[in-house]
Amino acid sequence: MVGGVAGALVFGGFIGLGMLLMDRVASIVPVIVLAIAGAYAGWLVGVIVFSAVRGAGLKEEQG
Repeated sequence: MVGGVAGALVFGGFIGLGMLLMDRVASIVPVIVLAIAGAYAGWLVGVIVFSAVRGAGLKEEQG
């Protein structure tokens, strides 16, 4: 759950940045490029956070 929320926040941040750039350059290209990059970055951050949370729980069970 935490990994999904973290990934969604990163994805939303990239989309927001793309919208900001779209206003500056009057083109949809920054939104498309940053949406693709944000999807990848969001997935990556989600996996890292999920692994960290899951790994912390496993160490407590073993210790």
